[in-house]
Amino acid sequence: METVNVTLPVPKETKEVIDALAAIYDFVKEKKPLTQIGELFDELSAAVSGVDQVADEMGSEYRDEAAGYLVHKLLGKLMPVKVEVPEGE
Repeated sequence: METVNVTLPVPKETKEVIDALAAIYDFVKEKKPLTQIGELFDELSAAVSGVDQVADEMGSEYRDEAAGYLVHKLLGKLMPVKVEVPEGE
């Protein structure tokens, strides 16, 4: 299959909220103890500081790109592609 690279402009605050959700998912999936919750500080801090702007961003011309980023980020975590390596490699 041939592919091409695509770059999307994604609203900053929305991206930070999506990244925080992905980080929380990883934290839970890895079953880390709550005593390590501080590892998420950077992602959560960025998300919280701009969360009030997400509604406006989702009403912008870039909402489709933000939706694409959300699907890409979370689908990659919830349903990762299984790459099969042929025997002998």
